[in-house]
Amino acid sequence: MKRFIKLLDDHLEEWMLILLECAIVLVMLLQIVRRYVFNASLTWSEEFCRYCFIWFMFIGYSYSIHEKIDLRMDAVLNILPEKVRTFVVRFGLMFCFALTVLLFGNSFKAVAYVMKTGERSTGMHLPMSVVYASMIVGFGMAVIRYIQRIIEEFRGKGGEKK
Repeated sequence: MKRFIKLLDDHLEEWMLILLECAIVLVMLLQIVRRYVFNASLTWSEEFCRYCFIWFMFIGYSYSIHEKIDLRMDAVLNILPEKVRTFVVRFGLMFCFALTVLLFGNSFKAVAYVMKTGERSTGMHLPMSVVYASMIVGFGMAVIRYIQRIIEEFRGKGGEKK
């Protein structure tokens, strides 16, 4: 069971990102073949790919935190003394964590609002709450990844990229 949990911890976002990217590529390929070979376009393919990309971006946010490839100013960090650098890195992690927690909390309100309106997508007739739920999943996973990063940083295992 521990191996399974470790596998999910190490590769969950990767699997989700690969699945979403494959879905985008396959649906776009199907759309190209249908349009140019059979002269019959799909009505929902562009919308499907757009929504997959939205999910991709939110899950990618979590993945970037896990892999320590999130955006930061390394040039500035590298010129700072070690103690100041450690403080700035920790402060940055705590600030980003707080911001992500705030976004995670507000994402529930956004999804609840969309559910209340009953809005559906035009091409796929998909409830828009499914699309907006990407915020809850992405920010929720990002909160967990920031907690892991903060624990690593304060235990002295922060280091650079994996």
